[in-house]
Amino acid sequence: AFISVFYSVSKLALFLATPITPQERQKDAGFPTDPAAVKAMLFPLFYNLIWVALFVLQHSGLRAPIVKRFYQAIGLDLAERSLYNIASSFSLLLLLKNWKTAPNQYRLWFFDAETNEALWWFMMGSHVLAWIIVYGGSLMVDLPELIGLKQTFYDVNDLAPPMSYKSRDLQDYYKRCRHPSFVGLSVVLWLTNGMSLERCLLAVIWTLYMYFAWNTTREDLEYHRQQLQRKRAELMRVTK
Repeated sequence: AFISVFYSVSKLALFLATPITPQERQKDAGFPTDPAAVKAMLFPLFYNLIWVALFVLQHSGLRAPIVKRFYQAIGLDLAERSLYNIASSFSLLLLLKNWKTAPNQYRLWFFDAETNEALWWFMMGSHVLAWIIVYGGSLMVDLPELIGLKQTFYDVNDLAPPMSYKSRDLQDYYKRCRHPSFVGLSVVLWLTNGMSLERCLLAVIWTLYMYFAWNTTREDLEYHRQQLQRKRAELMRVTK
């Protein structure tokens, strides 16, 4: 599971961070007015929409309680998290492999990052920083448990499932939000020097999906506030 997640996320990072070159820009066309050109532009959009929708459905569907009960019924509840990550990685790789671009590409904006060194470094630095934030957030929400490694380790050592050792408030929070960094992922989705309609479609759908799927509550915010105060108090005792 770890290898599949690492590989698929790496492919996604390269896909999102690769800048558009002036040579590619020269092949672009203005917004089409001819019906045939409009059809040629819309086909990749609908085709890509299918793969994006399949990823979203898989990513949400396998979290459903009925799926978890099915895993428990067949004795695979231990591997539920690993299977979820493998399926997510596979669907993400399928999306990237089958991604299509229109022959008459239209871009909402374009900035030449090849000749503008400052812009290139800004884009690359922002993407790297955003992924570091995402990775750091993953560590904070228990990365080994998130990708399914801790479940196997605990079972081998005859321990209870790792989630049972966490507080009820934290368990409730994880049910609503397991992915870290809405801001970091939004940055890598939207920050590009050449925003095509296909890329915009991906960014809009995934941003909305993150916004509505990660439905944290006031109780979650209060829990984090209490934990922050607790950590500060512990740090003050250590430094005295």
